[in-house]
Amino acid sequence: MRQEEYLKYIADKNLDVFLRQGYATAGHNGPHGHPDTPARNTAHYLVIYSYLYKKTGADKYKKICDVFASYLYDIQAQSKSGAVKCMETDRFDHLNGLIGQGWIIEGLLYYYDVFKAEKALSVAMTIYKTQKYDRTLHLWHRTELDGSDIGIDPTYNHQVWFAACSSRLAEYCGDSTIDDTIKDFLTAGAKRDFRTYRDGLLKHYVDISNKMMRKIKLKSLIKVCLTPVRFVSPKKFDSKYMEYAYHIFDLYGFEILKERYGELPLFSSEKYKSAVEYACDIKNVNKTCGVYRALEKGDMFNIFSYSYNSPAFEFPYIATKNGYKDSEVFNELYDIQVKLMFDKYTGMFSRNNPDIETWNARCYEIVRYLDVR
Repeated sequence: MRQEEYLKYIADKNLDVFLRQGYATAGHNGPHGHPDTPARNTAHYLVIYSYLYKKTGADKYKKICDVFASYLYDIQAQSKSGAVKCMETDRFDHLNGLIGQGWIIEGLLYYYDVFKAEKALSVAMTIYKTQKYDRTLHLWHRTELDGSDIGIDPTYNHQVWFAACSSRLAEYCGDSTIDDTIKDFLTAGAKRDFRTYRDGLLKHYVDISNKMMRKIKLKSLIKVCLTPVRFVSPKKFDSKYMEYAYHIFDLYGFEILKERYGELPLFSSEKYKSAVEYACDIKNVNKTCGVYRALEKGDMFNIFSYSYNSPAFEFPYIATKNGYKDSEVFNELYDIQVKLMFDKYTGMFSRNNPDIETWNARCYEIVRYLDVR
């Protein structure tokens, strides 16, 4: 599979540089443009190198895994709260929201799964406990590096991915309170926040009433009013622009959760089935993200799709978990990725790419498919 080939290629290409640095090179959160610390990409590459060690047994992969794990231990120990600094910007938070903390936990748990390093498990648990769950709102608050509560993370996929990345902690640590919390999030919380449009497209934000959400909803209303002229600038005027490109990524998080909590009503609901059907209609996903127009006419495609949330690396896991195993389709998605972004001079997907460092790190998302196929 060519996705796996690129995963190994980019891992080996960066290996010596990463070893000298002691961490993966930082990006800037893709098209969002927020300067990152090396923590996020280091966690993603920790999954990649741990997978490659598991597959090959090569000492070079174990060495860099140990170096990367040590870096994450060290950066976690630097904050007052125990959370990890993932962003340099002061515009939002230094966590990259809940999802940033989830990604660090995810990398440490995959490393633990391969190498059984108890410290990785302990640090992951410490990070999880820094973010406080609100059983009234059924959502997590963000706890900053200094220990301050900076409120609910309103981006739904941040909440979902934090839960997904943390879900195996309960199994590894024997802590039933984690399972209880995530079950509450997926039942009482999902009744309010798991929302789709009629076609199954997932909505991007939680549905609570507070000052931040009122501001978000006002911006969304303005975009809805401007939808007739969205062709002028889809990114600015299409109210579903981000949701089109995030749907598969969002559902990927839910599919991780379904592995452990599949008996919950959410996963047999009609709304969930419609979200899966929307994701598996990959031609429609590509169409709504302007992919075919980009291929045929050279127009710009949705900047949050293949150049950030790549279906070529995310879709195979979702499809396989739902009984859809058409490898030809997976290869077609990779072909589209090549046509849109591959640069023969760099040997990477660096064309139409606002953040090659983060994009390469996010190739780790194919690993779950490789583990279950």
